[in-house]
Amino acid sequence: MAQNANGLTLERSGSKKEKEMAMKDLSAEREDPSEFITHRAKDFLSSIKDIEHRFFRASESGKEVSRMLEANNIRVGYSERKVFSNILEPAEHVTKVITWKRTASSRSSSSRNPLAVATRDDISDSGSDFVEEFCMIAGSHSSTLDRLYAWERKLYDEVKASESIRKDYDQKCDQLRHQFAKDHSAQVIDKTRAVVKDLHSRIIVAIHSVDTISKRIEKMRDEELHPQLLELIQGLIRMWKAMLECHHAQYITISLAYHSRNTTGTPQGDTRRQIVAQLVEEIECFGLSFANWVNSHASYVEALNGWLQNCILQPQERSKSRKPFSPRRALAPPIFVLCRDWSAGIKALPSEELGNAIKTFISDLCHLMEQQVEQLPNKEKLIDENNGESGSKDDEKNDEAASSLSCIQASLTKVLDRLNKFSEASLKMYEDIRQKSEAAQIAYLNCRPVRY
Repeated sequence: MAQNANGLTLERSGSKKEKEMAMKDLSAEREDPSEFITHRAKDFLSSIKDIEHRFFRASESGKEVSRMLEANNIRVGYSERKVFSNILEPAEHVTKVITWKRTASSRSSSSRNPLAVATRDDISDSGSDFVEEFCMIAGSHSSTLDRLYAWERKLYDEVKASESIRKDYDQKCDQLRHQFAKDHSAQVIDKTRAVVKDLHSRIIVAIHSVDTISKRIEKMRDEELHPQLLELIQGLIRMWKAMLECHHAQYITISLAYHSRNTTGTPQGDTRRQIVAQLVEEIECFGLSFANWVNSHASYVEALNGWLQNCILQPQERSKSRKPFSPRRALAPPIFVLCRDWSAGIKALPSEELGNAIKTFISDLCHLMEQQVEQLPNKEKLIDENNGESGSKDDEKNDEAASSLSCIQASLTKVLDRLNKFSEASLKMYEDIRQKSEAAQIAYLNCRPVRY
């Protein structure tokens, strides 16, 4: 008994130690911003390395959402490109940057046959370039959208066909009435009446087909698409939480960075201009990628919301007293509330402010390069006048380096400030969407309006 008790005590103490170690690792991963203020103020060059490291961590946080959206079904290639910190350090540090190339083999079998039900066995034919499958518990989002599109096309074709049949039916009805009015023979009237009956039967079949397809689309919308969007929102919340931590830490780091008079090891002359030019190229790529991401994100959500609005039969004549359609007031399915709030939330994000900060950063860097080119003849002249004295030359280099770094720090601080605020606004938006969607779900099930 005593041995058992001692063993149990050791197990508990061991598990307690493991928990404490896990908590320490977690606290190290999620650092308190006050720790930066008291202990993490560094010189500018060291701060840039920390900022670069956190950019990599921020990019890692988006991998879960990429897997949810099946971005792994894209061929991965690598290109070598020097990293951001080379502006300050001439070391031969090279990183591999992922480039994405979609291939024909990346399409799943359900995409090639959109009306088929997607399964987890729908993997790329080649398989050698891809490691992971989609990570949505609710199923393949891409496959669901493909099949919804296919069923919508089928519904469109059925509606167009029924309209053609109805048009023929109306014409034959008019012809039959005309034959009755003109007192045509019974044989002619019976023949026309038979055609009318056949067209009427075909209309009933078409209406049934349209109704069946519509119900199938509604079932996919509520039982597949809605859970996938909820799961995607949860993934985006986790992503923006991690990104906010990284970008907030970056902003604190750059705000507290100080400049050292010792610029030994900092590249000079043509080397510096080349590195600044490369930095401009990288920031331009970053700004373009951000703009493309915002536009693609907005287009995706707007397409979903617009498609849902087309499912609503709007009155042809809208009176002044009639209020516009509200999914909450009408107790529409919760997906209507989610997409309406998502669409409105994206438009309110401070993406333009971040884009302008990036453009200002690029403009300042370009101005810095022009200034370096203009000052080059003056430097050569100063060196000749001082007969190549190293003391004066070193002072000039130090002053120039300090001025350049101060310019970069000021612009980069604005960019990281805007990036931090954009991350904060994005996180708040997705948390609000989740909460309101849950309230709409409860109200829809209880058949009562939601009050905000």
